[in-house]
Amino acid sequence: MSEPTLKSASPHFMQKALDNQWLMLALGILTPMVFYTIWGLWDVINIPTAP
Repeated sequence: MSEPTLKSASPHFMQKALDNQWLMLALGILTPMVFYTIWGLWDVINIPTAP
């Protein structure tokens, strides 16, 4: 008898994305940069004007 063969399914999108080291590096650098830039701009916009 022949053994049942398993379909070689391609990995899911998230597994491919999380295995990509360059993507993780880019997200690790860009996410804080964008967040802190927006936060800094928000603080500058909300500075009260001098009388």
